[in-house]
Amino acid sequence: MAEIDTRSLRNVLGCYATGVAVIATRTAAMEHVGVTVNSFSSLSLDPPLILFSLVKTAGVLPHFQRAEHFSVNILSHKQEAISNMFARPSTASWDTVDHVEGENSCALISGCLAQLECRRHEEVDGGDHRILIGAVVRYHLLEPAHPLLFYRGRYGTYTRDVWGSTPPLNSSLSDLTTPDPTAPGWG
Repeated sequence: MAEIDTRSLRNVLGCYATGVAVIATRTAAMEHVGVTVNSFSSLSLDPPLILFSLVKTAGVLPHFQRAEHFSVNILSHKQEAISNMFARPSTASWDTVDHVEGENSCALISGCLAQLECRRHEEVDGGDHRILIGAVVRYHLLEPAHPLLFYRGRYGTYTRDVWGSTPPLNSSLSDLTTPDPTAPGWG
């Protein structure tokens, strides 16, 4: 098998557009710490599990490895500056970010699309990353807005009017809009 060029692979994987989230927890000294990720994903609805990954060399990784709780703040298109701030966690100042503490004492950032409060569930090796799995304890669906997206190394947003239309009833996408939680869907 030919050796994979990691820069080229990164460019290929960058073609998969993702949302952007800030994951927050507390240090042992109870200080807020957060990091921007686009590696956030749902994992399971029953039980309710999510995951994200951090590179093993990330300075914030030990805080998340020791933490019992963390929060996920799914950013809106108006929160690019917050994403940039937490992309370099050592320079992030919570004094300039409008937030409240959730029931798990982790930061919930104002203006997000949605927030999840999680309990640490499991940690798994993922090559040069650690995969952190959380059990969702509480969630907050906030006002609809356009998401902050990351695609090919740049920010963007979804510009179609997603709030005004639903997929045709006979399409596979209609499974995702049905109110029946037992109906089939993706994944």
